[in-house]
Amino acid sequence: MKKFNATFFLLLCSILIMGLPVSAQELKPTNVVSFHGESENWVASFSTDLLEGGITTEGNLKYKGKDVDSVGQVSCTYETSAGGLAMFSLLAGTSIGSPVGEKGTLSTKGLGGNVNLYSKIEVVKVTVKWDGKTELFNLYK
Repeated sequence: MKKFNATFFLLLCSILIMGLPVSAQELKPTNVVSFHGESENWVASFSTDLLEGGITTEGNLKYKGKDVDSVGQVSCTYETSAGGLAMFSLLAGTSIGSPVGEKGTLSTKGLGGNVNLYSKIEVVKVTVKWDGKTELFNLYK
């Protein structure tokens, strides 16, 4: 009986110890801050991931219209109080040589910046230019 109790106790301790690292990971707070918004023709998002070693930023843009193939080259800039992000390209899936991804979208990523500045962002200003047109709109948390 003592052998059974000792084995049971060791098994129980092992299960508890193995579960601790998983629990610690699940409780770790996230440092990702996301912003979303849209204009007449575009839906956009911008996110920052505040890491110990630096910052990762990501911008995503999607055309809302049905004539995606006629859009052509798109220029998009994301401006924040801490810096910005810009991209210039064809929309994904519109022609040979266009970026890979969901048709009508455009994505970009950036690295670096000051964590203290990026953590204080309240609004992201977006400027989209395409086919001689320009739209300005804001993204909010």
